[in-house]
Amino acid sequence: MEGLGCREKAIALCLDQGQAVPEVAGQLGVAPSTLRGWLRQARLEREVEALRQELARLQQGNLVNDKRPLIRTVHHLACTGGTVISKCLAAMPQVAVLSELNPLNRYGRTFEPTNPLLLLERSHRPLTLEEIKEDFLSRIGQSMRICEKDGMALVVRDHSHTDFCLGEAPGSCTPICDFLSEGHDLVSVVTVRHPLDSYLGLLEKGWQNQFRPSTLDEYCRRTLAFLNRYRELPLLRYEAFCAQPQGFMEELCGILQLDYRADFVERFGAIRLSGNSGRVSTTAIAPRPRRPIPEAVQLELVGSAS
Repeated sequence: MEGLGCREKAIALCLDQGQAVPEVAGQLGVAPSTLRGWLRQARLEREVEALRQELARLQQGNLVNDKRPLIRTVHHLACTGGTVISKCLAAMPQVAVLSELNPLNRYGRTFEPTNPLLLLERSHRPLTLEEIKEDFLSRIGQSMRICEKDGMALVVRDHSHTDFCLGEAPGSCTPICDFLSEGHDLVSVVTVRHPLDSYLGLLEKGWQNQFRPSTLDEYCRRTLAFLNRYRELPLLRYEAFCAQPQGFMEELCGILQLDYRADFVERFGAIRLSGNSGRVSTTAIAPRPRRPIPEAVQLELVGSAS
């Protein structure tokens, strides 16, 4: 302690070495009351410095963590090849896919034992948009924490059919983007298929009855609304996927900032996802012939403005 002033010596002996005030006061020749005043001030200064350092640490942590969480989203309509493309995404390394997600969908089954808010809505009252949003973001947050813990990249496959092809008109809210964009950075992409082929797929399933009028022109009008909503996003074509699946998936992984592995073609068939309504092959990806076109649809092709 050589070179230190009397006050600094007293503080070091009492606060750092734990010596008693009377003993130190006697050693240094100062009044015990003076020494106690020094110690009170020193303790206060140390508390202030500790708080300053903690504040600086928290501010630095906020700067480090200021980047918003990243979520990858994929958007497509029904019968456009979305399931097989999503299976190929799920076959990439360290990728988890939430398939066909849409918190506004109310067209599913009536038995929902794992969804307490939906049960409350059915027995009490319709939920507000904010209540649905709050529940949805909470569940997405938990999904993201699980993926982060497991070292997985989360991809959300939107059920865009809910927003654009159910009910009397396309909806005004697209919740996957509208809800998630407020607190997350989104990396998103749209995949499309020739609308005639996708409409023929809807006819085969009877799903054209989910909108009115159930015509090709109405379906194309809704498809245009879908494309207009996501006009700023990269757009990839299902036909290109069928022709060159590896090149397509490499491009898609690049857009979504995912690691690409060419051997996904050997593994995608084992992936289980919802929406598996069309392609049945689990080993091959190749162009498929167009379904037969009904006479009524042939007539629409001539007169459809959309």
